[in-house]
Amino acid sequence: MLIQPDVDTYLENIIKANNITLIQITGDQYGPDVVSVKKKVIIMNLNYRTSFSYHFRMAHELAHLLSDAPKLTYNHSQLSKGSAEHQANLYGIKLLADYYFSEEQSKKDHWDRRFQFIETFGLSRLTHLVEKTLKTT
Repeated sequence: MLIQPDVDTYLENIIKANNITLIQITGDQYGPDVVSVKKKVIIMNLNYRTSFSYHFRMAHELAHLLSDAPKLTYNHSQLSKGSAEHQANLYGIKLLADYYFSEEQSKKDHWDRRFQFIETFGLSRLTHLVEKTLKTT
């Protein structure tokens, strides 16, 4: 079973290994998370109101930094139709799936547990991307 401190440690290790600065703020509920690719900084708004879990939001922002996307500043927008946001969603889902399913070898097991994964990370609006990711990993 997935335990929050373990996910925190997993993501923190990725942050440290890539020399990324994480800043956590308590902004208002409408202030999205932001990443500056050029400065390698992620700003997470602890009060941001969204159905996506904090861990997915973090993985999404990490995806902007770890991908080969143009070096821009992004604000959290998982439902955007833009290519960079779509790719960050896919990569963020993959980061979390690699951790969540790390002890299971079978693609069938991953597929069978996809709804628990979706619920754990608040990804119901991205179910199609979770399924796409699980089919290819």
